[in-house]
Amino acid sequence: MQPLDRTAWAVIGLLAVVIAAMLLLGSQARPSVRSFSWQDQAVSAEDVAFMLTFTQPVEPQSVEKNLVIKPALAGKFSWAGRRMAYTLAVPAPYGESYTLSLPKADALGGQSGFEPFQAAFRTRDRIFAYIGAEGADQGRLIMFNLTRKEKTILTPEGQRVLNFQPYPERDRILFSAIDTKEKTEGLAIASLYTVLTGLDETAAPAKWKFWQHATKPLAAGTTELVLDNKDYQNLKFDLSPDGKVIVVQRVSNKNPADFGPWVIRAGEAPRPLKTEPGGDFTIAPDSQSLLLQQGQGTAVIALFPEAEKANEPKGQSSDALLDFLPEYGLTLDVATDGSAAALVNFNQDDPAKQYTQSLFWVSSAGVEKQLLETDGSILSAKFSDNNQLLYCLVNRLVEGAGLGVATDSAETSESGSDSSSASSNSGSSELDLGEQTYQVVPYLSVINIKTGQEQKLLEMPPQPEITVSPSPDGIAILFDETLVLDPQKTGSSFSGATDRLWLLPLFSTEAERMSEQPIPLPPTQLEVAGRHPLWLP
Repeated sequence: MQPLDRTAWAVIGLLAVVIAAMLLLGSQARPSVRSFSWQDQAVSAEDVAFMLTFTQPVEPQSVEKNLVIKPALAGKFSWAGRRMAYTLAVPAPYGESYTLSLPKADALGGQSGFEPFQAAFRTRDRIFAYIGAEGADQGRLIMFNLTRKEKTILTPEGQRVLNFQPYPERDRILFSAIDTKEKTEGLAIASLYTVLTGLDETAAPAKWKFWQHATKPLAAGTTELVLDNKDYQNLKFDLSPDGKVIVVQRVSNKNPADFGPWVIRAGEAPRPLKTEPGGDFTIAPDSQSLLLQQGQGTAVIALFPEAEKANEPKGQSSDALLDFLPEYGLTLDVATDGSAAALVNFNQDDPAKQYTQSLFWVSSAGVEKQLLETDGSILSAKFSDNNQLLYCLVNRLVEGAGLGVATDSAETSESGSDSSSASSNSGSSELDLGEQTYQVVPYLSVINIKTGQEQKLLEMPPQPEITVSPSPDGIAILFDETLVLDPQKTGSSFSGATDRLWLLPLFSTEAERMSEQPIPLPPTQLEVAGRHPLWLP
């Protein structure tokens, strides 16, 4: 045997001894946390679980006993080898900073000691946008950071904002606006724009990725034209949940009979949906279909029916009709997972109920459940973050005239556009039915979908339009209040509108939140004046 061969065999033998010793004795390195999925990140309500990965298998009970999150976040543990997942019971409240620590844990291999671990993460700031109502802010789109008490004006003085919707990543806001400097004959027509918010919620690259640098967000207030008004008036619009699709109700400036929804997708020219004319609409959570009010019912139409068209007979020109709900004339909201929708039945088929409205919960499997019936009107309904509750804005009729009169705002009459799904027109404050006068009183309530129990949260003064926006973390509701004073009834020479924003807490304890039992609590008036407030996701 050659010397080289003897050396090779000696090395092989030595390695075999080392491997055998490691298998028999096990690794003597102390176990530690290799990675934490939320480390140094700003998490949102959609982030429902984090993951800890260990360098070697550990005893689950020792980790669950010693893991500490401050402030506390209720949840449950699950394991898969060296990975531990912690799923939150409810979304973490926005505007909070958290620390996660694991001072000790036991290794399954029997090694003593553990490398203590501590990390930090936070939730997104509590931020909402609204349309200014006073002074230089009038008609401008404004963003307010409730966590840091910072106000940012996003649009210039020359634009009068009518409506808006934030993108899911918070980096932009889609809005319609009128150019007040533009001289037009007759009714002013809105165009559609996007504006940058200056927010950047993307996670910073890991420290070991030294070649990657965190990008700075673009400056807030940079606008971009999405759809002009040269040939068509742009009315109501809706932004898809994934932020990639826009549907706009348009009517031709030359031919009023040419109207209907148009679809806008990045990189493609706007195109009209080939369907029967309709009214209000909502993009479904899958961002692929549209719920459109047609006649007395609601049609479900595919936004991109390329696959369906391949199977259609030649010559068929309409977009694919996926379903039709003849009993429901209005879609108020759809659950975030697409499992159900909140629909309104106007009860026109029942003579005994033709002056009433009914709110139904309808599942994707066709299960129907009536939640509410009123002789007034159902203005809006919004699912909670876990889709187990419905926050409803309802008008009820009360005998007798009120002290104040609410009249339609100028913004609504001039825009020629429908308000968004979160904003509802409560109409006139008084109704004259024969010899009896009724007061129209709006109120906010919450309905437990499982039990059907309704809890009134707040009664509001009569007003022309109300926007109700549940926070993404599910702990509060933002709403506006626009009151118009009538000098003939108040005895004052002053006549004008006051626009206020309010924050309504929904829970006073963690137990109430865990048990999904919102209670009536007094709202807090915010220090900014405006209308149509909407939370950023």
